[in-house]
Amino acid sequence: MTSLRQCAIGTVKDLRAADCLTLEGEESVITDQTIIVKIIKTDEHEIYANQLKATWTHPTGDTKISQIQEDKNGDYFVTGKFTNPGVCKLDVSADDEPVNQSPMTIKVEEGRLVNTIKINTTSIRDVVKCEDDSLLVSCETNEMLKYKQSGEYIGTVTLPQGVLVNRMYKMKNGNIAFSDCNVNTPIRICNMNGQLIKTISVEAKNTPRRIHVDETSNVLYAAAGWSNSCVYMFDMNNGKTIKTIGSQGTKEGQMNNVSDVTLTNQGHLLVLESECFGTGTSRLQLFNNEGRFIKDLVEAGDEDGKVKYPRAVVVDEDDNIIISSQHKLQLFSSDGTFIKRIDKPEDGINNPEGLSIISYHQRRLAVANYGDKTVKIFNY
Repeated sequence: MTSLRQCAIGTVKDLRAADCLTLEGEESVITDQTIIVKIIKTDEHEIYANQLKATWTHPTGDTKISQIQEDKNGDYFVTGKFTNPGVCKLDVSADDEPVNQSPMTIKVEEGRLVNTIKINTTSIRDVVKCEDDSLLVSCETNEMLKYKQSGEYIGTVTLPQGVLVNRMYKMKNGNIAFSDCNVNTPIRICNMNGQLIKTISVEAKNTPRRIHVDETSNVLYAAAGWSNSCVYMFDMNNGKTIKTIGSQGTKEGQMNNVSDVTLTNQGHLLVLESECFGTGTSRLQLFNNEGRFIKDLVEAGDEDGKVKYPRAVVVDEDDNIIISSQHKLQLFSSDGTFIKRIDKPEDGINNPEGLSIISYHQRRLAVANYGDKTVKIFNY
C-alpha cells in the first residue's frame, strides 16, 4: 500500500507512507554499544515491513543494509553497532522515499570518563540513582547527599543520629534499603524524608553489609563478609530469613570475605569475593536461583580479565557484568568472558566502593570512588 486517500473537511489529499513515519534515537552512543532507532508512526497509516529499507553508513564510510525489526507491539526499529569512533548515518525509506528525520546522524564516541563529582565528606561508600536522575551518595554518616549528575549539590536526606549508612538499594517505590557500618546492626528501610520504616535481617548471625533487592519476588539478598561469610535471603514482608547460602571457605560454592552480591537478569545469584591478607582468593561465583553453586566466572589476578580486591558488582540490561577492583573497572559478558577495561589509569580509580548503572540505554555508570572521595561517571 503506497498511498492513502485521506478525507478532510473540503479537501482530499494523497498521503505517502514516508510522510507518516519519523525516526527517533540517541544523538550519541559509545563504541560497541547497540544503537536502537525507532521508526515512529505519526499517522494512522498501515505500513508493512517490506515497504521499508534501512542503510547504515559506518564512521569508516562503509555502508550496510540493515534488517527492519518489529517489536511485540507491532512497531518497527533498526539496530546497529560500531567499533570505530566518528559519525554514523542511518537512512530509512518507505517505498523508496526518505521518512522524516532521515538521514539520522549519530555520534559514536569511545567509552570515557564523563564527569567527576567531588563529595565534601571524609568517606564515601555508595551511590544510587533517584527517580529524577539525581544521585544519592552514602558517606558512612547519618546523611545521604543528593547531587545532580552535573555535580551540583541538591540537598540531604537525614536519618536519625547514630546511623552510619553503608551500601544502599533504591527501590521502585522510592524507599531505600541500606546497611549500616555499625556492628550488629540490621538492614533497614527508610523513605526519602529520612524516616525509618522497616527493619530486615535481625536474625542474621553476622552483620550483612552488601545488599541487593529482588523486587519481583520481594526478597532481599544480603552478603556478610569476613568470618562466617555467606549470603542471606530475607523476606521483605516480614523481615525473616528465607535461606542462608554458602559456607565459610575458599572451595567451589564456599565463601570467603564476600564483598558484594547481585542478581543476573535470569535471577541467578552473583557472589563477589575479595581476598584478605594476601590469600589470592578474589573471584566471582555464580549460583542458581535456589542457591546451588554453578561455577566460578572470574578468577583472581592483577591482569585484565581477573580481579584483585574487588569491591562491587552490577549487571546491566544486556546481562553484562561490571566489577570494580582496587584500581580499575572491568566489563565482562554474562559467562565471565572479559570484554574490556572501562576506565583508563589516568582516570584515578582508587579503591572504588559502590557501583550504579544510571542509564541503561546510554550505558552510563556511576562509581563511588573511596580513594579521592568522588563520584565518577563513565560511559562504557
